Amino acid sequence: MKTILLTCCGLLLLTALRAQNLEGVWKGYAAAESQGWYYGTGSYIMDIQQTTAGKYTGTAWFYETPQLYGELTVTGQRNDSADNWRFEEIKFNALTIPKNHSARLAVMNLKLFDIDGEIVLQGSMISYSKYTGKVHTKRVLRLSKLSGAEIAALEIPGSRKTIPVAAPSKPDTVKPAPEQRKNRVQGSYDISSPAIDISLYDYGTIDHDTVTVFFNGVKVADRQELTGSPLRIHLTADASREYQELVLHANNLGDIPPNTSKMIILTSDKRYELKVTSSETENAMIRFRYVK
Repeated sequence: MKTILLTCCGLLLLTALRAQNLEGVWKGYAAAESQGWYYGTGSYIMDIQQTTAGKYTGTAWFYETPQLYGELTVTGQRNDSADNWRFEEIKFNALTIPKNHSARLAVMNLKLFDIDGEIVLQGSMISYSKYTGKVHTKRVLRLSKLSGAEIAALEIPGSRKTIPVAAPSKPDTVKPAPEQRKNRVQGSYDISSPAIDISLYDYGTIDHDTVTVFFNGVKVADRQELTGSPLRIHLTADASREYQELVLHANNLGDIPPNTSKMIILTSDKRYELKVTSSETENAMIRFRYVK
């Protein structure tokens, strides 16, 4: 009987996710992945409006650095056969890009997931070569839906634009603000080139510690469990900043508090290994000084 009840609950949840209207503002990140390494991580925002049942239009903004950001028009529709939503970036409305770089429009195949009670829109984000038609860049896109209060406080990266908040037809459920945690510096290092490779492991006994990682305020890993195998993150320092900040936020304390991890840092000419600790009141911060 218990198995039947659990199965029914799972089916009800799946049906609810499938039926959800995506209209609203979603915010998160896009991260490229290659052989277990994540790199080129940037923030991504979509303001989506439903035109007809299962079809959408809207505006998206991406931001990686002060020199690389833009605004796009997007369209989307429900793909019932694949149980996902397909969105396409169809044109750039504004674009700021460094010299010797190129920007390509992307296609997104996204699904809704319930992750620890948070509804997220997640999937692949692929751009294609305009010359060969082959995949040029593949990223993982992860977005969370914002409440009215979060939209009102939202700043569009690289722009002074704001998104008007529509009056909700139903009472808006505002998530409680997360507790404010102090950032405690647990390592400071000088770097001479922008590439930084991070490997994270659970420290000592594997006890189901999970962490969320931020680099210069941008989420680069979300609720990842630390194990004996490395969680690898490739970072690129922002040349416009003297100091770069890597923050580990404990999502739980594991079976053996506090949340501890072994961190290995590889720069262009150095290797560092350290133990970092985070808790329900403190984040672990690693600070890098970019010496050009």
